Amino acid sequence: MKINSESGLSLIEILVSALISVFLILGVIQVFINTQQLYRLQENSSRIQENGSLALDLIGRDLRVTSYWGCLKRSTGDLIGTDVSITLKAAFVQIPTGTCGSIVDKNLVYYADPTSTIIYTLYNGVLRKATNGQNNDLIEGVETVLFLYGEDVDSDNNVNDYVPANQVLNWESVLSVRVMLRLKSFDDNITSKSLPYVFNGVTFQPTDHHLRRVFTETFALRNRLP
Repeated sequence: MKINSESGLSLIEILVSALISVFLILGVIQVFINTQQLYRLQENSSRIQENGSLALDLIGRDLRVTSYWGCLKRSTGDLIGTDVSITLKAAFVQIPTGTCGSIVDKNLVYYADPTSTIIYTLYNGVLRKATNGQNNDLIEGVETVLFLYGEDVDSDNNVNDYVPANQVLNWESVLSVRVMLRLKSFDDNITSKSLPYVFNGVTFQPTDHHLRRVFTETFALRNRLP
């Protein structure tokens, strides 16, 4: 007599299979989370790098043109600033006409024209450029901006030191400007812990998990050099 018997998985085998499946799912989820976090880190880092480089390029371009008046000799007052803002004057758009070698006449239209003045400031985390009488927001994510002024105090056409605005003795003796920017990632929780950073020689310890980077570059005022 033949007896047919059927056998299935025991309860223990089912539980073991379920446990293995849970571990596999958790592993996949962890890989997804790590990949997503890495993507966020790379995206924010690339954006900071791009914005910081662009900001320095824009500011530097205008600083190099400062005090340019074609074949005329510069007057005074083409550059003045604070630690967090800077005002530049030059023939940025329209080159003035006149007798070559004569000093710029501040009473003429070309000097007072809105296009002859550019102002850089920081407003609500945005680097702003005011030109032609209008404010133009340029770069987001700028947490801090600092301008240091390279002054030639002994008239040898060499910068003696870079100082904040309130230590400048004579604005006409400023031959270069050092620009320092601190940019912050748009997203928080980018880093696993808060990362310290150094800005203008001082170490800061933030309490958030934003990614930060400091950009520094020095620009010569070409039209003030011999």
